[in-house]
Amino acid sequence: MPKITIAIHSYRGGTGKSTTTANLATALAMLGHKVATIDLDLTSPGLHVIFNVGQSMLEHTLNDYLYRRCDLKDCVLDITDRLGIPNGRLYFIGSSMKPEEIAQLMKEEYNEMLFKQIATTLQEELDIDFVIFDTHPGLVEDTLMAVLSSDFSIITMRMDRQDISGTYLLIQILRQFGKVCYLLINMAPPELAKMANLSEEISKTLGVPVLGAIPFYDEVLAYRSKGVFILHHPQHHYSLQILRLAKTLSSWR
Repeated sequence: MPKITIAIHSYRGGTGKSTTTANLATALAMLGHKVATIDLDLTSPGLHVIFNVGQSMLEHTLNDYLYRRCDLKDCVLDITDRLGIPNGRLYFIGSSMKPEEIAQLMKEEYNEMLFKQIATTLQEELDIDFVIFDTHPGLVEDTLMAVLSSDFSIITMRMDRQDISGTYLLIQILRQFGKVCYLLINMAPPELAKMANLSEEISKTLGVPVLGAIPFYDEVLAYRSKGVFILHHPQHHYSLQILRLAKTLSSWR
């Protein structure tokens, strides 16, 4: 069966991108898949917080691999048992939180082939089914290279004018490169999320398929620093929506 590389991206911060990445990756593992998540928000990494992975647990980070201080497999942390995921496997590659390394990375230039090689290596050496890049928001170079190296991207967007217009611009740029992208409306006002034709209208406006519209939940936002929400609240409406999305992606293999 084909392996899939996904970039989860957004035009700006505050769209729940990393929360979506952590919960979606966990849901895919719960369905029996082998999943690798990579924190590519190199200048402000945060995925480790949701996974409850301290920097002391990361013997090596993505930064070490980029600077050729270690092999890629040395950066991979298996967090399946730590999180209590009953099926599949979930792996995590974190980025360094050291200020000097973040500053150095900001001066570097990367190309599309580097991120393709990372995904290919994980797929071949660990038999990974889904490689998921959690990217830095916006149109910075390293982010675009990761998006371009993926099979497709999922763009998280909030329902406000600035984010909608910025997301439209982002989609147009990706289209120039011939890249496939999907939209996930996230943290939507509850009254908007209930609209039967919301996804259809946004799809027509932005010209891309919409995978779903997830309402804003205070409890999900508050839980961000406590762990992966769907593991502890599996029957919550948010968790059920994420699981449906995971099943959709699983069916594409």
